[in-house]
Amino acid sequence: MHQYLKQIFIILISVALSGCGFTLRGSFDLSSTLQNIYLESTDDDSDLYRELRRALIANDITLLDDPAIDAYRLGIGSENSEERVLSVNSNARAGEYELILSVPVQLRSRSDVVFGPETLAIEKVYLADPNSAVAKAEERDLMEDEMRRELVNQILRRLQNLTF
Repeated sequence: MHQYLKQIFIILISVALSGCGFTLRGSFDLSSTLQNIYLESTDDDSDLYRELRRALIANDITLLDDPAIDAYRLGIGSENSEERVLSVNSNARAGEYELILSVPVQLRSRSDVVFGPETLAIEKVYLADPNSAVAKAEERDLMEDEMRRELVNQILRRLQNLTF
């Protein structure tokens, strides 16, 4: 009897989670027409390109080595990183910075442009501390890595919301 109740409980939890739209973080339900993609980039050695490749493979997308006639082409341009001062402290030094990471993206089929070219961007704000410049530089690097992951998620969400 106890085993039976446990199985019913697991089934009910599974149904409730699937009914509310719960998905694992980083998993996207991409259209079956996008199962084969040729990924092209202006910089194949960039961190964003590697992160996007990893995410596409993790979502069961086959990345083609050569652009096939019937495959979709996902093109990403060079990532652009900008930093600007938002506020100054009492010593007339930068107190806050805004970091903006952007990348142009386009999806094409053999004959049409499916979406793009459009520029996706992420903005973050961080505090400056002149007493610990090394720690702030490391924090900025970590923030850029997180922003790249968010850009990849934006690209995947954009692909997920396509209607064919």
